[in-house]
Amino acid sequence: MPEVKASSPSVPTPPRLQGAISIRDVDPDALKVVRKLVAGGHEAYLVGGCVRDLFLKRRPKDFDVATSATPETIRKAFRNCRIIGRRFKLAHVFFGPKIIETSTFRTTPITAEDDPLITHDNEWGTVEDDARRRDFTINGLFYDTDADAIVDFVEGLADLERGVIRTIGDPLLRFQEDPVRMLRAVKFAARLDFTIEEATWRALLDTVGHIGKCSRARVLEEIYKLLRGGAARRSFELLLESRLMTELMPSYVDLYRKLSPGGLSGPASKTRPGEPSRVMWNLLEALDEYTSATSQVASNGVLLAVLFAPLLDEQWMTASRQGLDRLIDDLMGPVCVSLGVARRDRELARQILMAHRRMVESLTRKKRRPSLVQRQYFHDALVFLGLTVKARGGDGSELGHWQRLAAVTQPLRIESGDDFDSGPRRKRRRRTRHGGGTDGRRHSPEPGTP
Repeated sequence: MPEVKASSPSVPTPPRLQGAISIRDVDPDALKVVRKLVAGGHEAYLVGGCVRDLFLKRRPKDFDVATSATPETIRKAFRNCRIIGRRFKLAHVFFGPKIIETSTFRTTPITAEDDPLITHDNEWGTVEDDARRRDFTINGLFYDTDADAIVDFVEGLADLERGVIRTIGDPLLRFQEDPVRMLRAVKFAARLDFTIEEATWRALLDTVGHIGKCSRARVLEEIYKLLRGGAARRSFELLLESRLMTELMPSYVDLYRKLSPGGLSGPASKTRPGEPSRVMWNLLEALDEYTSATSQVASNGVLLAVLFAPLLDEQWMTASRQGLDRLIDDLMGPVCVSLGVARRDRELARQILMAHRRMVESLTRKKRRPSLVQRQYFHDALVFLGLTVKARGGDGSELGHWQRLAAVTQPLRIESGDDFDSGPRRKRRRRTRHGGGTDGRRHSPEPGTP
C-alpha cells in the first residue's frame, strides 16, 4: 500500500486551538515518537484520548500517535517497534514496559451494502479522513506538538466544553459499523460524567441487539474496562437503562430474577438492605472508591467476585464448604462461558469468594488461618474484603485482623490509616496471557478509536 503523503497546502486549514495543553504534561517518549516521524518527513500528531484528557486537565492513561507513515515505515524508523493486529494494523513502540501506540491515518472502510459491520480497517487516508472515521467527537482531536495547537475537524472541542458524548456522523450507522462503540459511549459518559447526546442515545437503544455481532474477547475487555475505570456504578446503571446488560449477560440478569421479585433493579429503586441489587450497587460504589483512592487496578478475579458476590449473600455463611463451592461454580458457569471469561480469571474469582468466607470466620469462630496469607490469591482476597467492608458499612475488624496477620507473616511495610489498604502484594512470575480479559495489557482498539 502506498504511503500517505502530507496534506497539500491548498487544503483548508482546520480549526485549531492554541495553548490549551501544556507540553510539559505530554509523555516525553510520545514526544520522541512524534518528533522522529516529523523529522522523517511524515505528519504525526498525538491523538484521541490523551488529547481529550489533557484538555480536561486529567492525567492520560496512555499516549497514542497518529501519522501518515505506514506501519512498515514506523517499524523501520524504530528498532523498539513491532506491528500487531490483523483487521486493524498498529505499530507498538516500546520504551521499557511503556507502549506508545502509533497508527496510520485511515479512511472510512468500504463495507457490504446489506451489512455495515466493519470486518477490516486498513484503508489509508489523510489526517482529516482519520478524524472523521473515529467513533466520538471527543476522541477525534489531534495535538500538533510543534504548533502547540489542538486540531479539530469534528467539533470535538465544543462537545468537551458542553460535556456531551456524540458520534461522528450518523449515530445509527456508526453503531452498526461497530457495536462495541455502544459500550464505549457508556464508558466515556460514566467516566467523564458526561451526558450522551439525544440522537446518539436513541441510536444506541435502536441498535442494542447488534452487540451480539462483536467478538466475545472485545466485549469482555470493554466490560472489564467499565469495572476498573473508576465509574463502575454509573457504567452499570447505563448498561441497565440501555438494555445492554440484558443483551450482554442475559443469564446474569436471570439470576437476579430468581433471587428477588424485582430482579436486577436500578440503584435509585427502593430495595431492602441485603437484597442482591442493593449489594451489587454498593459493591460497585466501593470498587470505584478503591480505584480512586489507590490508583490501582483490581484484578479480573476481584472484578468477577464483585459481580457474583451479591448472588451468594444469603448462603455465604450457611452453606457447607462443599455446597458453597458448587454454588459458586453453578452461578458463574453459564455467565462466564457466554462471555468467554478466561479459566484462570474464573478460578481466581472462585478462590477469592471461598477465601472470603474463611477470612470472616476467623473472627466469628475464633479460627486462625495464617496459612491463607501465603496463598497466591491472598492479596486479591484482601482487596475484596476491603470492598465488602466499605459496601456493608462494617467496622473493619476483619480487614484489620488480616492486615496485621499479613504484616507479621510477610515482613513488608503496610501503610496504615486507609480502609482500602490490602497489605503487601506478593510478586508473581509474569506469564504470557492469551485471550480476552487480560489485566493491564494494550489491545487493538475498535475502528476509529484511540
